[in-house]
Amino acid sequence: MKKLFFILPLLLFASAIFAQSQDPSSKRILGNWFSDTHRTTKWVFTQDGRVYNYDKDIMKVMYKYTISHSCQNNSDDTTEYITLMDRDGDQYCFKINGINENKNGILSLINMSTMQPLIFVNDVNLRTQ
Repeated sequence: MKKLFFILPLLLFASAIFAQSQDPSSKRILGNWFSDTHRTTKWVFTQDGRVYNYDKDIMKVMYKYTISHSCQNNSDDTTEYITLMDRDGDQYCFKINGINENKNGILSLINMSTMQPLIFVNDVNLRTQ
């Protein structure tokens, strides 16, 4: 019985430590992301919920973004989506496939209106293939 009282708190403590080491998507997405196919295209995600789209270091558009389990007509408790909203209120929905998984430097999205994959890297020199 004494062992149970020792092991149970140890397991709870270990699971709490492991859970804290898993950064949420809202933290992992922060920073610069370069299009894998057009390295001069860059998305910059900031902590204040904004993403800036640059082409050749010229800002083209700013969106507000949210990350949640629903986006437009899509909803799934096990899937994360990112919604971009422009200043006119138009919304763009992307399914998140992965954000820097195992520190691979890759942001993988699917544009839900076209079902086209979008791949970004957090280092302009990183090769994905």
